[in-house]
Amino acid sequence: MEIGIHEAVFEMFPDFTRGVVVGRNIDNRLKIRELEEELRLLEEHSRTDQALEKFKEHPNLASWMEAFRAFGINPNTCPPSIVNLVKRIRKGAKIPYINTVVSLMNRTSLKYLVPCGGDDLESVSGNLILCPATGDETYRPLGKPDDLEKPRPGEIIYKDTSDGNVLCRAWCWRNSDTTKITEDTTLVALNVDGMPPVTFEMTRAMTEDLAGKLEAFCKAEVEVYILDARNTSFTLRLPS
Repeated sequence: MEIGIHEAVFEMFPDFTRGVVVGRNIDNRLKIRELEEELRLLEEHSRTDQALEKFKEHPNLASWMEAFRAFGINPNTCPPSIVNLVKRIRKGAKIPYINTVVSLMNRTSLKYLVPCGGDDLESVSGNLILCPATGDETYRPLGKPDDLEKPRPGEIIYKDTSDGNVLCRAWCWRNSDTTKITEDTTLVALNVDGMPPVTFEMTRAMTEDLAGKLEAFCKAEVEVYILDARNTSFTLRLPS
């Protein structure tokens, strides 16, 4: 399996970086009290942090709002995942502990104020690529597996090249139901996305932090990859 980013993405966003954590043989069934406690602390910090009072103007979040506008998506209607997460928390929402891997992604997002998502690789049949949509791809929204949508042409999507199945619409807006991570998931690829002011070095540090937690909490065998305009893809060996 090849996991990568199309050159068209870097033509629009030359300083974008993506960290990828591959976790093998994970145990996602245990609820980790330490992780849940950290999530509650991060939520409280997000509610009280004066830098997030006008959260859409925070540099980390504003860069994603601008990126969405650049590829034709209204970020107020279809907000980047980190913007939506902070908005919910600032309104008083408590982020549910769905499972440990999902909670680790939420922890990473809140701790560093970046988008973080992931997929069950056993539900993928081809290669994965972040690329502009043609509009012919198909998407089943998270929690609505019977609904079928098509992305807008030019929308940045993350897709399975074998069948055009969209894993995430509008870069980091909405995940797919088909590759959702559950308690039974054992093989994952988790993405940590860095847009300026987040640097390559910051993306690497955040990704390594996530990998360490996945290894510690889920007994995972982990691999870390960093993608940018100079290194756009990597090949992953999967069990036959």
